[in-house]
Amino acid sequence: MRRAKSVVLPAKVASRKWLWLGSGVFLAIGLVMVAAWVGFPRKKQTITAILSETGYFEVVPPSTFGGPGTINTIEYLSNGRLELHPTCEVDPALLTGKIQKSRTMDRDLKQSLEKNLDVSAQVRDKLSAVAGMEQVDSIHLKLENANILLISDELLMSTRNALLKADCEDAVTQNISSGSLVCQTRSVLEADVVYEIKYHNKISMEERAKLTSEIAAKLELEAHEGSDDKVSGSQLFFGIRLSPNPIVLKTAAGEIKPCNRR
Repeated sequence: MRRAKSVVLPAKVASRKWLWLGSGVFLAIGLVMVAAWVGFPRKKQTITAILSETGYFEVVPPSTFGGPGTINTIEYLSNGRLELHPTCEVDPALLTGKIQKSRTMDRDLKQSLEKNLDVSAQVRDKLSAVAGMEQVDSIHLKLENANILLISDELLMSTRNALLKADCEDAVTQNISSGSLVCQTRSVLEADVVYEIKYHNKISMEERAKLTSEIAAKLELEAHEGSDDKVSGSQLFFGIRLSPNPIVLKTAAGEIKPCNRR
């Protein structure tokens, strides 16, 4: 009678088996970790960051000020946005036929801008004086029908030369001499803007409508027709790109800084 073979594996074979099993376990854990990393929600991307990646500064709140060719005194904010202070009055006829309008835009940028973006932190400072803001849970921004408006460097220069006279030149001289930066706008991102306001459940319909109206007034927008939780505006500038060369006058003293500095 033949003796049955032992089922005990040789030490070398057993060692290999455990090695492969261990490798499989580590591989499985690795795949789980990768899947979790991919699926884990990232830090919310802000509109400020989205615009900054393409060379634009965010304008808060969106407005019709500072279009292509205009001359403005610039204030850079620590949060990556800027404030425009109109320096010279511009006759619209001066820019007629000089501004190009295009719907052509980077597809990734377009998709990012068309998402509902949480802008609660950005606009709360602007709305801090509005009574009842504690009833607001969050504010989201939605941009539709985005366009690029721009002016060529040649026409930018001719517009600058036409404006820098009399009171405009004096205003520019005064701002530069006081240490301010005066720049011309090269292009803007324009869109229809909708702010969607989410209120806490305990607020009444009447209070909601009243607060929405006050928020609209503060943002210089209009209450959205047929809605008590939205404010909107058409064809507003929400992103701006400046000509890199600041306006410099011989009559003004002050440090020369580039307009596109970060």
